[in-house]
Amino acid sequence: MRTLLGVILLIVGALGTIFFRRYHGNVIPYPTVWYIAFFILGMLGIWLVYKAATRLTNMVDRHVSSETEKLKSNAIRIIVDIDKCEFKSGSFSHEVEDQNMSAVKLFAPGTLASIETTTTENVIQSYLVYTDVINGEHCRFVSQSFPFDPTTLKFYILNQDMTLYIDRIDSRKYLFELKK
Repeated sequence: MRTLLGVILLIVGALGTIFFRRYHGNVIPYPTVWYIAFFILGMLGIWLVYKAATRLTNMVDRHVSSETEKLKSNAIRIIVDIDKCEFKSGSFSHEVEDQNMSAVKLFAPGTLASIETTTTENVIQSYLVYTDVINGEHCRFVSQSFPFDPTTLKFYILNQDMTLYIDRIDSRKYLFELKK
């Protein structure tokens, strides 16, 4: 509800601000006061939308944390064994536009035409596939991505810093936790 009210205030404030910024008539008295009032109304709308989004984000974070804690408290806890792991790399490269160079090229298009505005960014990540027998059943668990290469991931597992939590009732619910 607050989000809807914030969006409405934002739209009304923006329209009023645009109107009174260009208004030069005599029918409406004190156009500067109206301009400021609509500007404040728009800022209030922005604030309401921001607070609603922040509240929603916090609520989702709390829910994820509580579900994680619930899973960890009632789960089978396994220290990941390197012999049962298969390490995969999920690294990739993609083009990223450099905003600073784009702005320079925009303001000086003729002189700096040969400057490249995109760069290649390499994203390094890895994950593991853990296979084990749980409750007499052969299970395969795929971890989330970790922001480092497979060699570093192997190092953490050799130091016994990776724990796998598996729900006792439903083995499809599991969580890999890396302690640093």
